[in-house]
Amino acid sequence: MKYPNASVGIRRIFISEIIALIASVITVICSVIFMACYEAPELIVAVEITSIAMLAALAVFVFSYILNIIGIVRATKDEPAFRVSMIAIIAALVITVLELCFFEGNQLVTFILEIAADVTEFFLVHYIIHGIMHISEHLGRSDISKKGKNIFTVIYIAIGFEIIVRIFEMIFGKEVGEQLSMPFGIAADILKVVEYILFLSYIGKANKLLKES
Repeated sequence: MKYPNASVGIRRIFISEIIALIASVITVICSVIFMACYEAPELIVAVEITSIAMLAALAVFVFSYILNIIGIVRATKDEPAFRVSMIAIIAALVITVLELCFFEGNQLVTFILEIAADVTEFFLVHYIIHGIMHISEHLGRSDISKKGKNIFTVIYIAIGFEIIVRIFEMIFGKEVGEQLSMPFGIAADILKVVEYILFLSYIGKANKLLKES
């Protein structure tokens, strides 16, 4: 098999993304149920159950995150582009810890950390796709490589809208800036969903390609 380490690594990344997606759906459903039942004493059991389910979903998220790191580390053995993704995912963890534990309530620092988180997310996704594109080209599958370029187009447009939102927040403050730039924020959110679907599909295609090779 060509690229045996990348094959195993990408398979783990793909599985981790599927697990994270399932956990996200569970979290959203539980949040809706929790909010609907929270103020109704007769539904307190439902609140307790959803709270437990949300904690379980959090544990699943952590497992998914670890599996993602393991997959990226394994893939770097065959394709150097994944190394940037490895650095990015570790940096994202550090930023999250800093934001939650040390600088919560400091708007300026939180704003800076949010931008840093966006940058790390970009590098994480960008270089996973970049690594898959390199492998696809080496395996003579330029069609898969081209699909990666299409995802980049969606990512760049979404980033453009997000930059506009950030500029508004810097000029007018976070709350007012978000309101004034709402159309751009909505467009960015929609594109992020499209980007994730394309990204997940792309990893799936890479996983299938490497299995066949």
